[in-house]
Formats: sequence, C-alpha cells, structure tokens
Amino acid sequence: MKHVCALFVLVFTLVYISTFHLIQVPYTRTYYFTAFQTMCGMFGSRFQVARLHTQTPFSTTHRDFFPDHCGQTVPFTSDHRWWEELYRPIVGDHIHLFYKMVVNKRPVVFHDRNLTETIPYETPTESCTADYAYKKQWYHTGVHSHCDRSASGGGIIHVHPWSAPNQLRVQGREVTLGMFFESVGVERSTTGRGFLVKGKYVKLNMAYFTGPDRVQDLLTHSEEEIMNLWLVDCHGVVLLWDDDSDMPSVTKEDVEFLETFECHPSDYPRR
Repeated sequence: MKHVCALFVLVFTLVYISTFHLIQVPYTRTYYFTAFQTMCGMFGSRFQVARLHTQTPFSTTHRDFFPDHCGQTVPFTSDHRWWEELYRPIVGDHIHLFYKMVVNKRPVVFHDRNLTETIPYETPTESCTADYAYKKQWYHTGVHSHCDRSASGGGIIHVHPWSAPNQLRVQGREVTLGMFFESVGVERSTTGRGFLVKGKYVKLNMAYFTGPDRVQDLLTHSEEEIMNLWLVDCHGVVLLWDDDSDMPSVTKEDVEFLETFECHPSDYPRR
C-alpha cells in the first residue's frame, strides 16, 4: 500500500510540474504559472497592461490583457508568441489633466509651440546668407495643449498617443510633464537656472493630485521630479508656481471645467 501511495504522489507531482510554464517579459521580469492559475499574478498596478504578441510567417498580431479582466488562465507562449509589459496611457486611451501655472503672480496658459524653430548664430558669419544657424524640428507626441483656459487661468493637458506618428509617439511612463513642456515650449536649463517660461527662467514648485477631489499626493521643487511626473491619471491636477508666487488654488469652476473633458475608455482605471 505504501508503494501505491508513493507512486500516486510521484505521478501527481510529475503531472503538476508538467503544467508549469513561465512568462518572460524581455528586459523586465519573469513570471511562473501553472495551467490552474489565472493572470492576476502578473499585475502589480491597475495601470499595467500585459500584451501577448503572436507572429506568423506573414504578419504579427497582439492581444491586450488588463487587471480588471485577469480571471482567466494564462495563454501559453512559444517561439512565435511572446509577452510585452506596458503601462498606460497606451494607444486607444484619451485622457485629460488640469494644470495651473502661476509665474510672477500671473497665470500662464500654453498653446503648442511652432514645430519649426530657427536657432541664431553663436557668432555672426559672412560666409552664409541665411539669417539663422540651423533649424530645430519638434514633433507632435500625443501629449499637448489645445490652449483651453478656465475662468481662473487653468489649462488642460491632452494625452492621446494614437494621434502621433507611430515611431514618435510616447506611451506609458514616457508620458510625462516634461513631454508636455516640450510640446508647449517650456525648457529646462542645463545650467541650473530652472525652467524657461515665456522667455524667462524661473524656479518652479509643483503639487500633484491624482484627482480634483483628492488630497495632495506629491509636493516638490525637484526639477527632475517635475519633469518626470507621470501623466497617467485622467482628471489629475498639476499645480505649478514660481518662488515669487503663491501656490494656486483649484476652484469649483476649475473642477467643472475639467469635468467637461472625458476619459476614454469609460472604464479607464483610477487610483
């Protein structure tokens, strides 16, 4: 009887082990699953996306899996099927955040910059007839402004990666306040002078709220933290002010103005 029990345990163990498989996401992490587990173990954030790519001799397709719909068994991978780990916003998302910037006690609202910028000569030259040294070409990334303005001087950051050229669009953690600054012409000094806003360098402070009804989530004057703020929260609120101004407030009218801009898809995750 002992031998039968031992044989049963051995067979059961071998069958169970044979169901193990792994999901390896290139350059990020490896997940181990059995055929009896769901995909929920893959997700550590509600903004995470697991994308399964399938390649044939003729084309490639993909399927996205989201945390809210993870209660299914994990599809097996092979030489022609592999996973990619993404974060939102991704192509298909269309979200809006509210910003209010005050410099020298006055609100500043932005429009997208001219995408072609002429750079003057460092030293005038007689050998060339052009009145500029070179042209700098900017581009649309899907993070930009429509020059929207609330009654108190706030604006809207529009995020929709699908509208940018395929090779130039930004998604996930690359969707930052720094990308918005680049779109509207705010530049960070490389010599410690702060941010160039409307032709003047200023030191900025920032407060961030994941929603207009939330308490303050982040308060900083670090230029790096300001540049790398992840613009992932639909109806998030970004407040910016220089050292000569007070922190701007968000009024009831600002909130009503923000809520006229929708989140797409309607089940876009929130914190």
